Parts: sequence; structure tokens; C-alpha cells
Amino acid sequence: MSVTVYPSMWPLQPPISAYDWSRMQYRADAMNRWLRDRLSQALEGGRLALGIVSADGYVEGLNFVFGLASPELKVATVYTKRLETPDETLYRARLLKEAMHELGHLLGLGHCDNPACVMSFSNSIADVDRKEARFCTNCTLFLRAKYG
Repeated sequence: MSVTVYPSMWPLQPPISAYDWSRMQYRADAMNRWLRDRLSQALEGGRLALGIVSADGYVEGLNFVFGLASPELKVATVYTKRLETPDETLYRARLLKEAMHELGHLLGLGHCDNPACVMSFSNSIADVDRKEARFCTNCTLFLRAKYG
């Protein structure tokens, strides 16, 4: 499988309708729908979209999310607020892990029981830092079986 990245040439301003003022967070599901609507033509032909949101996000039932994948929409988002740190190298590693995690969901992977796998669920920033920026053997085998 090959991955081609097409970075946006311009930032998109998230809709105020997706912002929950009482929580001071974006509703991640609303952000994914909004991103899908903006990129509908670009998503043709099996393409996927990953949005990087410089804010905090949540879904109902959780205090926050580092990211959210919506495979049915072919869209995922990663929220940077809780990943931020003055250590630029650590910040980039966190961002990479969460981007890989959400793209893994878009490719059909679920959460993994292996705490070192990038597909393990992260309930805290310590969980993000603990996992590696790679898929474990089982997740890699799943992707190879599915995509060749």
C-alpha cells in the first residue's frame, strides 16, 4: 500500500457551529462531517482525509479525544491542544502517533491490546507517549491482508 500526502495550501476555519461553548471544545463528530462536506470531491476514488485541528475536541461520553476517525465519511481529525509541549520533538512524535492511529481506523483497524502498538487506545498523554509510532505485527498483518 502506498500513501500520498496532499497538504492543504490554506488553512480551513472550523465552523463555529461545531464549537461547544459550555465545554470550550469542538465536537469531533461535527468537525468530521464538516471536513467531509468541504472535501467531498477530493475524497472520490477511495481517498481519505486527515484534518489537524489546533484546538481541543470531544465526543459525547468522553471528556476529550486526541482524535476521531469516521470511516463511513473517509475522514479523521486529530486535536493538538492536549498533545502540545515545549519539546518540539516530543510534540511531533505525539502528532505522528495520533495521525497514524486515526488513519489506521480509516483503514479498518480497531483498537489494539498491545500497549506499544500505535493502535492502542490512549486515555491520557502518558498513554500516547508510551506507545510507538508503528503498527504491531498483528495490525500490520491485518493491513497487508486487506490491502496487499
